Amino acid sequence: MNWILFIARRYLKSKRNTEFLSLSSLLSMGGIGLGVAAIIIVLSVMSGFEKQLKQKLVSSDLHVLITPEHSFPGFESGWVPKAGMTALPALASMASSSEVELMSYQLSTEVVIRNGNKVSGILIKGVEAEKLNRIKKTVIEEALPQMLVDRDGPSAVRYPGIFVGKELAYEMGLIPGDFVTVISPSQMDGPFNNIPRIKRFVVEGIYHFGVPEQESHVAYTAINQVESFLRKKGVVSEIEIALQDSSKSASFVSRFRSELSDLKARDWNDLNANLFASMRLERLAMFLILLFTVIISSLNIVSTLTLLVQEKIKEISILKTMGATPKSIRGIFVWKGILIGGSGVFFGTLGALGICLLLKRYQFISLPDVYYDRTLPVTFDATYYLGVPLVSFFIVCLASYFPARGAAKLTPLEGIREF
Repeated sequence: MNWILFIARRYLKSKRNTEFLSLSSLLSMGGIGLGVAAIIIVLSVMSGFEKQLKQKLVSSDLHVLITPEHSFPGFESGWVPKAGMTALPALASMASSSEVELMSYQLSTEVVIRNGNKVSGILIKGVEAEKLNRIKKTVIEEALPQMLVDRDGPSAVRYPGIFVGKELAYEMGLIPGDFVTVISPSQMDGPFNNIPRIKRFVVEGIYHFGVPEQESHVAYTAINQVESFLRKKGVVSEIEIALQDSSKSASFVSRFRSELSDLKARDWNDLNANLFASMRLERLAMFLILLFTVIISSLNIVSTLTLLVQEKIKEISILKTMGATPKSIRGIFVWKGILIGGSGVFFGTLGALGICLLLKRYQFISLPDVYYDRTLPVTFDATYYLGVPLVSFFIVCLASYFPARGAAKLTPLEGIREF
């Protein structure tokens, strides 16, 4: 065994007059281990939340969104003629692509929905039959057929149905079969003055995509109902595209973007770019904050090694008298710091892996209903299990170097004075 490493290991052992140094070494090791474990666990959980969020977002079939980039002549901002859009060669190419699972033309507008004394601002989307059928597959509560038909008149009349999200239904106390009033901010001419557009719908079903933000602010109905509500026939406001593989949305958009002229195409990553950027910033901030626990524990290594150098002045002088070089003396104390800090990094990484495995398998931590899932999601990213230990180990080596350099500068005469 290398004699430098042998002496470094001997200095780790507790003696009667160095019990304080041994306790300090253990505290430094434990602090570094806890810091490393905390960083890995927190980053793994935050990545799990991001992965879960992405899975929920792509489950809503909105993989690519095409909207008008400029106002079309004769139409209000955001609305374009459907006939003109369907005639575009780029859209025809998209629709015939094998990557496309569904292309849906939609007409949407911001409205105020009212149920009794409760009101909320939402986006109502008029969709085509195929898209509406896909939404019906996510319905968790549905109205009975007789709730949708007026049988009091001379002939049965079907009420216009609307599908609201689970979160909106909970917020407004809605159940299938309830009537709601939809009010548009855009006004129309009345007999005396401008009046708001108003239409009555019956809640046909409550859908659940697993994305609370969408379920709180988006309602769906047949496109002809929104056309009659807005007094606009044959217009659309956007096109939603669902792909066979959502991970290829960026390449799909880039392939057709140049051919869309006055239309703007964005994939689901672009639509949620601000959200993902904020989550990445949160992860970075959390990493830096928790990294300070490792730095503080490393400062404890500095103090431990500094005290040890003062304790071992006689031994250092003897070693130098026997021919030990300053580099060898420096190596002894650097190795001692590495043994303390490296052990903490190793056991911290091992502990983080064990805790993450327990969270993944047993899911013993429950979360409130406001989250996408009731348990902590965990990912096992090799970047965290390699990057965090490497950064922590570098900090430990840096902290060990300065006290070791001070020990290397001691002269044999300084130790002889202690005899």
